[in-house]
Amino acid sequence: MDYTKCFKEVILKYSFIDPFVEFIRHNENITYKVTEKRSGDTYLMRMHKPITKNMQGVQNMREAIQSELEFLLAWSSHSELPVQIPFANLNGELVTSVVIECEEVYCSVLKWVFGETMSKKDFTSEGMVSTLGKHIAYLHQFSRSFKHSSSFIRPEYGVEWINTMLTQLRSGEEMGIITIREFQILENAFSLVTDRMKGLSKTFETWGFIHADIHNSNLIRVSRGISFIDFGLSGFGYYAMDVAMGALFTKKELRDDLLSGYTNIIPGRIDIAQLEDFMFLAICGYYAFLVSRKEKHEWIREHIPGLIEHLCDPFLEGKTVFYNI
Repeated sequence: MDYTKCFKEVILKYSFIDPFVEFIRHNENITYKVTEKRSGDTYLMRMHKPITKNMQGVQNMREAIQSELEFLLAWSSHSELPVQIPFANLNGELVTSVVIECEEVYCSVLKWVFGETMSKKDFTSEGMVSTLGKHIAYLHQFSRSFKHSSSFIRPEYGVEWINTMLTQLRSGEEMGIITIREFQILENAFSLVTDRMKGLSKTFETWGFIHADIHNSNLIRVSRGISFIDFGLSGFGYYAMDVAMGALFTKKELRDDLLSGYTNIIPGRIDIAQLEDFMFLAICGYYAFLVSRKEKHEWIREHIPGLIEHLCDPFLEGKTVFYNI
């Protein structure tokens, strides 16, 4: 597909004046930074076309993109920190559709959040880690009060999601990237996590709208704290999933501070075993994503033995593994 042609067609559907365009990346979306030369107003333009087929899902449907943008609009009116506010096209629509080479591609534009993209090095102090925990809790607190319409559609991160991930990893075994023995161990670990998830209840306190892709590159340091960006994979899931993802890029000796920051806003006990399960799924999700990228097969082949030996095997033995890495 000629995405350059597609991009130029999308630009014309917005009220940009003398825009300067910079390509950012192609991952779950094709993204561009658009800056109006005179005003300096800056935007993020997304073409909702993932780089690999295994990243396609509910989130690429028009209704789901519209739902994400509706959540961002609601969140922006509530949050004290900058939010990627949706920007309508010339027809007043939040989702723009273009057809290139007989394929319909949906696009959206968000106002740019200015600040510093954070790195793991930023989360080496108790204060910053605790602040992250608090901001995750603020997001979940808002999610509890967020009222959406019956047409609101986003991905769900439950048992079906786990099964899809395992299917993607199975294709790695079929291609010879993952050995039969390694996949069997992965399958056993997935079975353990699935059984435990089936026993979890979806209550007001445990299940709701989550970011689902929290890592340092989706966090922006602004003057008043930490802003979340990239809600492209957001959907319905257990709140513990967001907390677990935050814990993964936090130094192990500071993870209690993350939980403390979170529970200062939303009181209650956080189950470490549950966090372990979601940390496991987050790590395996990265491998599942890379399986469909041929240029990453050598990396998977190199790293999968360590994943099995140091994480999966002790995890299956009932040891606390991921929370201590």
